[in-house]
Amino acid sequence: MEMRKAIITTVLISITAIAAQGEYTLKISNCKYPEGVKTENLNGNLPDETWYKRSWTEDGWSIGDYSTSKNVAVSPSHVADGICENALTLPSITIEEGEWLRWEACEGYPIFNDSYTVEFRPDGNEIWTKLGEFTEEKSSWSVHMIDLSEYQGITGEIRFVCRSEAGYLLVLNNISVKKPTEHTFALTNKTPKFFATGELEDGNAQTDLSIMNTGAPMQGVNIVITVDGETVSSLQEDDYWPTGETRHFQLPLPLTPNVRTDYKISIELADEEKQMIGESFAYCTSFKRHLYVDKGTGMWCNQCPTGTLVIEELEETYGDALIVGETHEGDLLANDNYFKWLQFYGIPHVMLNHIQSTKGESTSKFENQICIPTEMGINITSLSIKSDGTLSASASVSTSESFTATDRTYRIGYVLTRNVSGHEDPRYYQKNICTLAKDKQYRYLPSRMTFPMCYFPNVTIPSQLETTSESPAFTGVAGSLPETLAAEETYNSEWDIPLTEGYDNFDGIRLVAFIIDAGNRYIINSTAASIDDYSGIEEIPESIQESSPERIFTIDGRQVRSGRTLLQPGLYIIDGKKVMIK
Repeated sequence: MEMRKAIITTVLISITAIAAQGEYTLKISNCKYPEGVKTENLNGNLPDETWYKRSWTEDGWSIGDYSTSKNVAVSPSHVADGICENALTLPSITIEEGEWLRWEACEGYPIFNDSYTVEFRPDGNEIWTKLGEFTEEKSSWSVHMIDLSEYQGITGEIRFVCRSEAGYLLVLNNISVKKPTEHTFALTNKTPKFFATGELEDGNAQTDLSIMNTGAPMQGVNIVITVDGETVSSLQEDDYWPTGETRHFQLPLPLTPNVRTDYKISIELADEEKQMIGESFAYCTSFKRHLYVDKGTGMWCNQCPTGTLVIEELEETYGDALIVGETHEGDLLANDNYFKWLQFYGIPHVMLNHIQSTKGESTSKFENQICIPTEMGINITSLSIKSDGTLSASASVSTSESFTATDRTYRIGYVLTRNVSGHEDPRYYQKNICTLAKDKQYRYLPSRMTFPMCYFPNVTIPSQLETTSESPAFTGVAGSLPETLAAEETYNSEWDIPLTEGYDNFDGIRLVAFIIDAGNRYIINSTAASIDDYSGIEEIPESIQESSPERIFTIDGRQVRSGRTLLQPGLYIIDGKKVMIK
């Protein structure tokens, strides 16, 4: 077994600092590094000051605030070309028996990920030894640990080198060299929030837990799941569990259909000490539930970065169960008619499943609509390109045994979304007035984020069917489902989607399909598929791109492949001339 171990990343639950001879903790206060800490840019390739609102420095590392943490170490690293090498070196210390290096880290702007190394150099030696190499990809904190036992009794320096080619801002916190003497743990819970009843075994869902021992070694623990204070499952782990090792566990979680289950995960030690290390919830219903969230935004909107943070938190909570459509208003990516259907009276705004009572600047109104019975499911079954350039889609809709036939009408609705990067068009930008620690990455991004920093995921694409009187996203496709549905049935539907936006390929474009209650226009359930994942769909044939007798473009430069008779009112460029369609 190797004496030196670089331990994988996991989500931080707790850190306990224990005083011991020879230990070291980096304590930053009053925005100053303590005596003996050295910061420097190693290769003279400084980050581009244009892309930083604050904390840009020639010294490699500065001090800032991030989320709920104050006085953290930050390293700006975004350069126009090449690699930025910034080093943060701790004072020389003597490594004692059983000590570990431990720290928290996150990526200050997840669009550009930072890579870094952790290195050690004995006093009097010019050569640095790499202890581990890491890449941060999330804006949420993670914990790392490295075993220093190989260097016991050696006095030397430890440094963090942000050696990043395409990063933006590496953030470090709670750096320490100590011997773990208490029992502490870090949990990563990948258990889905939503289950279909058909996924349960004997009424149980399977949890997916990864637990790192971030404290002292131990022998014999019990992993316990409780609901309302009562133990519902447990697993005895008798093997010796060393510091820094991550283990994976699957415990059954009993679920009652259509009832939300809040549960806690705890560790019971041999001495009967019990620690709660995490909590979450799960919900099962006839079909696995997906949440479709509309987000209203605009490049010009000063406050809209906070809307991005709202979506980030939803993604961290719900993972693949969350489907997002981002609709722009008043800019190059505007989807005006779709925005009218949203009925947002300001931006940023979010709304769940087209339910008007849930809309607002935050998700505070979502709670009552998250866990509700879902007796219908939808799957996209095929996608193909027709000879006239339209996209042909098909989906199946199934009903459960508990589905009750009523006089309500259901339809399939859809919307196309596209990932848009500032690399594609230098005219893209995003305004940003976020200045507080809670604003996370936007605290450090410039007030006007321009090419290539801005990124807009899942932008809804305008459709020629988007009018003020009808919309495939809000009213559904007429005739896509029978007028009357029965329980325990599957219905197959096909429909055509006009492609009028002038895109020559499907990179980053996906189809979001959902079941709509045509009465109240609420979304019952949804699904999404990337178009280029389907066999045979790689790009729009050139013959189709040029099939229009006139070369028609929107005012922002996107080609329209339909004839002018199908155009919505507005200004267009037709065969090189501006034409107003009324």
